[in-house]
Amino acid sequence: MSVPVNSRVTPALDPEVYLAVEGVNDSTRGYIDDVVSFCNDAYATLGKLHAAKELVDSNPAWTDAQKVLMMTGETTKQKARLANKLDRVSRDLDSRIALTASDLLKPVQQAAAGPLAAEVRNHFKSLKGGERSQLIREAMEADDEATLQAVLGAQPFLSGMTTVDRDHFIGIYHRKHQPHLVERLEVMVRVKDLMDRSGANGAAFHKAFNVVLGASPNDASAIEKANRAAVDALKIEPTV
Repeated sequence: MSVPVNSRVTPALDPEVYLAVEGVNDSTRGYIDDVVSFCNDAYATLGKLHAAKELVDSNPAWTDAQKVLMMTGETTKQKARLANKLDRVSRDLDSRIALTASDLLKPVQQAAAGPLAAEVRNHFKSLKGGERSQLIREAMEADDEATLQAVLGAQPFLSGMTTVDRDHFIGIYHRKHQPHLVERLEVMVRVKDLMDRSGANGAAFHKAFNVVLGASPNDASAIEKANRAAVDALKIEPTV
């Protein structure tokens, strides 16, 4: 179930933003569902904290410092809970990206081993840049798997290619032979990039909780420390 838009919560944590990423559909959503679930949780939780802050701020009997103090406990608890969840979600997303990239490369790399593949690469290395690219295009048109795997499954310099050229051609190769894996990988990478750019897994996440507190973590900690000291000072033991 989608969470209603809340203008008080950063859009970096809006789950709908990630569901709108190019390529997200019924077959790829499962690979980013934990990101969406985290954002749902964070967005809804921050909304509830803002609603609580609104009530706290409306109490004329409390000073600004008391209002910060009232919000600190629950805000800190929820931030710690969500930060742990975010760490797990980010780690799992990175693992899925690495695994999918490996699944794409593994068949090609395995086929690139052997003396015949080495001879193919030596031949490619002897060609000029334009001739090399043309021969790869011809191999693709002819579905010449042996040639393509020998060249694309090994380090690019072994065939006289640049990394940019190899990545370009292997991308075309993968889209033709394993389009479902390419689609999956591209969606996960786009979601990760969006989280990085928006600060959902960093600055925007932390700032969202500072906004709820109405103070920086250092100021909130100082207020809480002063309050504890005052409360402790009032615990007066009887004099013997």
